Amino acid sequence: MSYLQSYIEIAPGLVSLNGEKFFQLPKKSFDMELFFSILYSQWSIDYRKFYKMDALSKLGFLASELLLKGSDREKPKRDMGIIFFNRSASLEADKCYQRSIQDKDDFFPSPAEFVYTIPNIVTGELAIRNKIFGETAFYVMQDFYEEEMSEIINDTIKHAGLKCALAGWVEVDAFKNLVHCFMMLCSAKMSNKNNSHLSAGLQHVKADKNILFDVFAINKLKIVK
Repeated sequence: MSYLQSYIEIAPGLVSLNGEKFFQLPKKSFDMELFFSILYSQWSIDYRKFYKMDALSKLGFLASELLLKGSDREKPKRDMGIIFFNRSASLEADKCYQRSIQDKDDFFPSPAEFVYTIPNIVTGELAIRNKIFGETAFYVMQDFYEEEMSEIINDTIKHAGLKCALAGWVEVDAFKNLVHCFMMLCSAKMSNKNNSHLSAGLQHVKADKNILFDVFAINKLKIVK
């Protein structure tokens, strides 16, 4: 089993950290790229490669920046992994790339966009940023299946010999202006640190087959269908 250490949810215009509202845009029309840029600026992040990323990578990057804040990014983490899921894979980046090749009279394939046409590029971006050298994986599912996802997370941590992992759901669709991320920092053992930052009922909770469901239920968070 693995244990929940902290978690974050990013939805249109809203960021929640450990069940508490962390940031919220004023109520108005939502622009995904502007939202990402505001978060990047508000959190005083200095990582120029951010602006070259596709939307999926930006979403995963921003969530991980908060979860791993204060960690030593230069220290190699051979016992840490990344396990992500979504339903649309890299469709948003695929469509952007398709636009560059569909016109025979204006055929200009973009290498900068092509590199993001696989969803696991986001795991690579985070691994490079944080020197995470353990198991990384990105699974594409038809829907948010919390039980199956939890089993995969726990099996990966156990069989890959990981001490901790970033894990969760990272979904974006720029064409529908949809963004949703639920990311957890899990550890193989119960932390000796004070977990009082977690919502009531989640301190030292095991990430068993119901942990994703429990976190969403306790905090009344909902996956965007």
